[in-house]
Amino acid sequence: MHARRLLGVGTALIAATALTLTGCSSGTKEAAQQTGEAMGQAAKDAATATGQAALAPAVSPVLDLLNKGESDIKAGNLAAAITAMGGFQALWDKAAPVIQPLAGDKWPVIDTAAKLVISTFASGAKPDAAAAGSAITGLIGPLTTLIGK
Repeated sequence: MHARRLLGVGTALIAATALTLTGCSSGTKEAAQQTGEAMGQAAKDAATATGQAALAPAVSPVLDLLNKGESDIKAGNLAAAITAMGGFQALWDKAAPVIQPLAGDKWPVIDTAAKLVISTFASGAKPDAAAAGSAITGLIGPLTTLIGK
């Protein structure tokens, strides 16, 4: 919401500046262009911050579950990890639609890693500790990077 408002204000200011400076010297026009570019960057930065704020509530529960599964595996309790990760797909089905549009070019890696977690812990699957751990860490990495932790 803030990013849209900032973008709208920035656009209005750029348009007003352009109309005011139509007959001005090239130096003044360059200054106006630089101001417009700075305002555009500010709008992009605000949109990025808004996107990051939206990501945290979607990504955090997923990371919490992945970290629990990873802890169980490291503690030698593969059965507990398999049980916990049995709820991954339902959680991912809710989180993915929020994450996908905000992940940009990182989405294909995240999606592939999530599909591996889903198949590794699918009902009836019996992964060994190495495969289970690898699937989990394969998704923890890109999600952690995505939210900047």
